Amino acid sequence: MRLFWRFVLTTTLLIAGGGHTGEAAGFSYKAGIGYDFLSQQYFLDSASQADADSILTEWSLKTNYLDDVKGLVSFSLSPFKDRRLGLTAKYEQTSEFLRLKFLSDLRTKIGSTRLDFNTEVDWRNRHRGTASFGDNYIFGYSRAKLSVPVKPGLKSTFQVQGEFVQFDSVSTTSYNYYRIGGKVGLERLYKNFSFGNIAATFVTRQVPDSLGLNYVDFGVEGSYFGIYDQGELDVFGRLGRKDYNLIDGRNDFWRFEADVRNKVQMGERYFTKQEAEFELTDYDPNDPVNLDYFRIEITVLAGFETAFFTFGVGPEFEALHEKKDIFAVSEDYVEIGAKADLDYIKAGTLFLAVESVLGRRDLKDNNELLTDYTYERLSLIGDLKLLKRLRLNVLFSAEWEWHQIPTNDSEIYLLSSSLTFGI
Repeated sequence: MRLFWRFVLTTTLLIAGGGHTGEAAGFSYKAGIGYDFLSQQYFLDSASQADADSILTEWSLKTNYLDDVKGLVSFSLSPFKDRRLGLTAKYEQTSEFLRLKFLSDLRTKIGSTRLDFNTEVDWRNRHRGTASFGDNYIFGYSRAKLSVPVKPGLKSTFQVQGEFVQFDSVSTTSYNYYRIGGKVGLERLYKNFSFGNIAATFVTRQVPDSLGLNYVDFGVEGSYFGIYDQGELDVFGRLGRKDYNLIDGRNDFWRFEADVRNKVQMGERYFTKQEAEFELTDYDPNDPVNLDYFRIEITVLAGFETAFFTFGVGPEFEALHEKKDIFAVSEDYVEIGAKADLDYIKAGTLFLAVESVLGRRDLKDNNELLTDYTYERLSLIGDLKLLKRLRLNVLFSAEWEWHQIPTNDSEIYLLSSSLTFGI
């Protein structure tokens, strides 16, 4: 514990005493303190815990999954003026955990062919208290992408990637694995800065401690971002197949997903935005655990914007339908809500994004555990420059559920923040 507070004190002094920092060509560092919090609360009826003479009341269960003050230091090096190579090392320490992360990015050309190579290594270790499953691990990831011109505006791409995770102790929820895969595709750049791509994908995962978790995933995906006279269009789609190493095709499925976003300018300051998401999953075979389903979400916003500020508001609709048999409990639902988006961007000084959705979820079937409810979902991302080299970063998310049966109400909060001094 003393080691932790000594580290926090050191990083705090680095923030306050910026005169001791120095800057070399292509070198920078940050030091700071942060706070992470994750909590969930739900309510129960004490009748299930009471005897015949007790007063019946409601009581809540609250679990704080994360509640940590942390100190952090990071160092970055770009040895070449064109920044073809970037190296970053990050160190974080809380009262119970140490975390070290290393990242590298290489961008280079061989003639007209471009190579992008990225790596990440993440190590976490509990230095205080009793370690439980999933506390201590090392994670590694690498990706290499080769882009070869075919003709002006068109290039072929070849990508391979791999990752692994190794835990000190494994369980059903924290298991060692390695995953490798790749993509082969085409990318097209148009004269108006629109672009599109299409690729065939393949990924396989191997889990030494549980052969039933091994799988092969393959498919085809494509995306397009287009700029036209009155707005912009962003489309993504994927069709894929995942095959697990289980008998009788259990857990295997086909999945199709698509995202479409269209923004139309209505004069200089006003706009409308339409967003749609669709997901369809088909299992073989369909069983009480893995149910075929489709989900659709549609949002329509209207708003106004300036050089720094954007605000939009409008209705949001979402529906889920699952294929049932006589043994399955229906979890079909329809959500209708009102969504508001606010963005403020002032380069180098402030970035703020706030999203709020207030709505109602109606279930096809209600029971003691599944009931209709009203919800509020709030998220905030902020990055603020306080002084010349002092920045505050905040990520906040919360959700409240108010059910027809009050004892099913729940709340969940997530906060991640940091105050850093850097050059």
